[in-house]
Amino acid sequence: MRRNFLNIFCFFFIIFTTLHADDDCLPSFELTEFPAISKIDDNQSSDKPVFIYFDQSLSMQGYTKDQPGINNLYVNVIDDLQQIAENVGNKTYYHSFGKSIKPIKENKISQVIKPIFYDCTDAASECNNQESKIHLPFKIAKSNSEGTYIIVTDLFLSSKQLIGGTLNQLTKPLKSILKKGKSVGILGVMSSYNGTIYDIPTRDGGTVSYTEAQKRPFYIIVIGDQKDINKIKKNLEEQHFNDPEDKYKFSLITSTPILQNLNNKKLITDKNIKNIHKAANFNFLYNDDNLPIFSFDTNNKRKINFKVNKSQLEVKGSNGIGEFLIKDKLWTSTNSKCKKINWEEARLENISTISPSNEELHIKMFNKKGSLKNLFRGWRYFYLLEIYANKPGSASEDIFEEWSVRDSEAEAFKDGNPVEFKTLNLTKIIKILNSVANDEFKPTLIASLALDFDLTK
Repeated sequence: MRRNFLNIFCFFFIIFTTLHADDDCLPSFELTEFPAISKIDDNQSSDKPVFIYFDQSLSMQGYTKDQPGINNLYVNVIDDLQQIAENVGNKTYYHSFGKSIKPIKENKISQVIKPIFYDCTDAASECNNQESKIHLPFKIAKSNSEGTYIIVTDLFLSSKQLIGGTLNQLTKPLKSILKKGKSVGILGVMSSYNGTIYDIPTRDGGTVSYTEAQKRPFYIIVIGDQKDINKIKKNLEEQHFNDPEDKYKFSLITSTPILQNLNNKKLITDKNIKNIHKAANFNFLYNDDNLPIFSFDTNNKRKINFKVNKSQLEVKGSNGIGEFLIKDKLWTSTNSKCKKINWEEARLENISTISPSNEELHIKMFNKKGSLKNLFRGWRYFYLLEIYANKPGSASEDIFEEWSVRDSEAEAFKDGNPVEFKTLNLTKIIKILNSVANDEFKPTLIASLALDFDLTK
């Protein structure tokens, strides 16, 4: 029994000292702490209110009137919005907005998809269909971030609504919303249209109307947790966007478009560097700090390319990551034996570069000044690479661009008698939302890895 105990003790002692010796073979360095990136909030309760705001401006009336032979998605979607809202929260409150916000009684909700809802039946001073103060729902969402907010609108905003104090009324609450970890989902839906589009700017500074449009997009803006935004989007897709002719666009505006850090769940494998497992004396492992280390022998002709699919890094539907940043260090030693190794940090910069790609993060290692061909053969090298998401992308601007028309182009566009009418300043609106989100973005470590290799003679 005692002999067995001693044998077991000796076995673990040898294993421990071997591992410890392997650690001593590496240079001394400190890893940047991996960030905890929390995104979807799966454990959050659905016991929270939902607030729906319907744009009551007069141009919205055209969505409620059928256009022969064209699918009226506005009526169909809004008709189901009450049920969709119940899947997200425990209680739904309805409002209209224009010049001001007004509550809608439950027995009047069905009027939203009827022309009468957009007519002015009150005294002239009380009419709510002459303006579209979209900042008002955002202001309320800022004051109570526990709810989910759904805004239905045509987003037809003039340039004067997107400058100065008026713009600040929109961006200030949006900034507060994003700071609290919430996101903004924008779902654009092309629907039939049979009405009048008002307030189209002209070259001389006035405005005109247009009545010949047969199609026009409307927008559902959802403010809240990403989990709830994605649930609403999924429900709408499953119920209403089954026909290939149905056109819709979606983007998620968030200050944290990063899905995860690859090291936290050990998502980096030897497959991320193509064919590296074929190198002599190859070994791959994670150390105690969750750092993946590729160990191998190589000649100076090897190409080392690290690749990872961006879907592993970016929140689906968001603007994604627009710019990556590399921070790296290289240590050298003239001796590869652990007992005699003496590491020195090399004074090299730009050892690796990022190769442009829409689908993947592609890093070419040792392809510039620190090329393998420029390193001393017969030496040992340790290369530490940290990859950061440095700036958000701008995918949403490209997604919605084809549906946007600028103030300066609006009159000429109208004079072309378009059947499908675009949204005024839509790209500018998206850029403003992105700009606020980008201001809240912080560069984030998304992956760390190391190469430990002998450069053979």
